Order: sequence, then C-alpha cells, then structure tokens
Amino acid sequence: MASIITTGTDDFSELLLESTVFVDKSLFIKEFLDKGNKVMLITRPRRWGKSINMDMLARFFAIEVDEEGVPLPEEERLNRKLFCGGEVVLSSATGRKKQLNALKISEHKEIVAEYQGQFPVISIGFKEAKENSYEEIRAAIITQIIKLYTKHRHLKKYALMEEGPLEDAQKEQLLRYFKGDINKEDLKNSLLCLSELLYIHFGQPAYILIDEYDTPINHAYEKFGKQDPDQFEKVLALFRAIFGAAFKGNTTLKRGLITGILRIAKANLFSDISNVLEYTLLDEPFTTCYGFTEEDVVKLMQQAPIAPKLEDVKRWYNGYTFGGNKTRMYNPWSIMNCLENNGHFTYYWMDSGGTVLVDEALMADNIQEDLQSLLTRGSISHSIMKKISFEDINSSTGLFTLLLFAGYLNPDREIIRDVY
Repeated sequence: MASIITTGTDDFSELLLESTVFVDKSLFIKEFLDKGNKVMLITRPRRWGKSINMDMLARFFAIEVDEEGVPLPEEERLNRKLFCGGEVVLSSATGRKKQLNALKISEHKEIVAEYQGQFPVISIGFKEAKENSYEEIRAAIITQIIKLYTKHRHLKKYALMEEGPLEDAQKEQLLRYFKGDINKEDLKNSLLCLSELLYIHFGQPAYILIDEYDTPINHAYEKFGKQDPDQFEKVLALFRAIFGAAFKGNTTLKRGLITGILRIAKANLFSDISNVLEYTLLDEPFTTCYGFTEEDVVKLMQQAPIAPKLEDVKRWYNGYTFGGNKTRMYNPWSIMNCLENNGHFTYYWMDSGGTVLVDEALMADNIQEDLQSLLTRGSISHSIMKKISFEDINSSTGLFTLLLFAGYLNPDREIIRDVY
C-alpha cells in the first residue's frame, strides 16, 4: 500500500484514519494529567502541533454519545479504538476497514480506565476570529459559541422541560444560545453555562480546552490596536470576561487547557484566575510533546515514498532546543510538507503565516547590530521575558522575546536567570 501523508488537518481522528504516516504524541496526555494545576497555558510557535494535540486530548477524555446524548456502548466508540487499537469501518458503502494500532498511552492502563471516554469536553478554537474591529471579533466569537452549543444540541431538551433542573431564566438563556440571540452577559458566561449543563447531564465536571486564544488579540493589535486603543481594550475585556467566568470558581470544571503563541503581558486576561500555570518553550515540561525528535523524523522517512537524506533534513529543519532539553527538535509542519512533496526543500514554515508584528519591530535601529551578528551565523546573549506586552515589541528585549516565542530564534542555553 502506498504511503498516505496528511498535512494541514487539526482533526486527530482524520490523521489516524486517513494517513499511513503518523507520529505518536499520545504520552502528552499522561504529562498533562501528571500536572496538578487546575488550568494550564501552553505556548508554542505556530505550526508546532498545538491544535492536533488539543483535539487528541478532547478525543481521549470525551464521552461519546448518540443524538439524544446517551453514551454509546463501548463497541461503538471510535475514540477508544483511536487510542487502544481496533478495527474501524472507514466506509459502510464499500466495507473499507482499517486496523488501528494501540498508541503509547494505552500502555498506561490505569489512565485509560479512569479517564478515556469518561468526561464531558468543551473544545473551542479562536484562530478564525481574525477580524478588523471589536464588533466583528465579537460576532465571530458568537458564531463559534453557536457552533459549540450545536455540537451539544441534546442539551436543548432541558430548556423545553416543564419540570426539570433549570429555572425559567436559565431555560430562556439556554434557548438564546441555540437561537444565536446572545447578549453581552450570555457571551461572558457561555463556557461556564455549558459546563454546568454538561454536569447536569452527565454528573461529571468538564474539561475546557481553548485553542489559539491569542490569535484574534494579536490580529486586533496589528489592525487597530495602536490607532484605536479603546476598541482594542474592549477586545481584551471580552476575552478576560469569558476566561474569568469559565475558569474562576467554576465548580463544574475538571481541568482547563489554553494554548497560544504568546503570554500577553498587561492584558490581564488571567488576572482573575489564580490557578493558571504557564509552560513556554523555555520550560522543561512538554518539550518533546510538540514537534518531532530525530528518532521521529527517521521513522517518518522510512515510511515516505521518496525520502531525502537525513543530513540535508538536518541542515534545513533541525536545531530547536526547548526548556534546556538537549533533544534537538524538528518543526513538524516543515517535515511533513517536505515528505509530502517527495523530499523537496523549501521554506514551508516561513510561508505558512504572517509576520506583521515581526516586520515592524525589525526596523528598530537599536537591534541592527544584533541582527547582523545572527545573519553572519554568530550568536548573541539576551534577556527574555516570558510575558510580552505589545508596547515592548519595539524594544530590544521585546523584539527578541517575540522572535523566540514566534519560532524564529532558538534558545541555545540559559546563561543566568532569564538570559539566553
């Protein structure tokens, strides 16, 4: 059978079912569970596997249900087969099937028994909410909330019950979510309300997973943040309200995970949430959960129809070291696209996203000498802030912090605290 390489998908099941080339990152689930904090923020550059890991996490925890919200019998659950292996029917019309192999997480039987398919999951991403005004961003997020509630349409019955667990005001609010008639207070409490409903339905607290939280914020700053700071503050206030309601004092929350590229300082997005712990690429946890190790790359090349030489792959795509870990990491987007294009080398990662913030900061006079050193294959030592404010981007420290967390530079080693 010819190798099938799937790129550009954030759907974990699609990756396993449609592709024959796959890197098993399922031990990310164990590392996530081993961290005791209630809410985590993990930041990584774009195209490093944040979204696919998030969907993997959602698939692992989620209770699979039918259209009425009744949990499926074990033999009908797809998600369990994704992790523990088994035969899956890909097409009922043709009878095409695929035998899935068990993933690494299945070796931890106690984790599978306690967590796989046992919890409601709320999973939402904001990468599409890249709009040019506060009102447009708000409308885009409302659209995402409507889609989210539609995924849980079986909960609508609680709004229609004459005798049930909801008061009249709660029933009216729930119907507004399904009708799309969402006011300011509804939007603020949208994730909180959904987790409360899921708790009523399943008797279990929910995992709340938020992907690419900072995409609309970064885009808003680029488009109108400096020209209209009041409007930009409204964007920040909107996210601050949603996150605060979902994660602060929510008794129906099991755990929360937020991902993005940057921890935005001075935005105070998590100021009301005292239990958020952040892991950046400068921290040791999760260092090999995002991206490919050289062992991963070698195995991928063995599966590819036409593979380049490892030495050439190293020269183009190797060199990242995260969290002081000496394991050299490869950018997954570059590797998969290179293999899909029969070993053709080009700037896949560079061409996959915008660079507006970086372009502007690179023009600053005070960093030209450092840039020249890097361009001539030299090295520099610089202080790095784990939180970056937009106002600091044009400073030397702010720029190099941005370049590092956005994936353009690599931290070779920490010389003294916060100096790399």
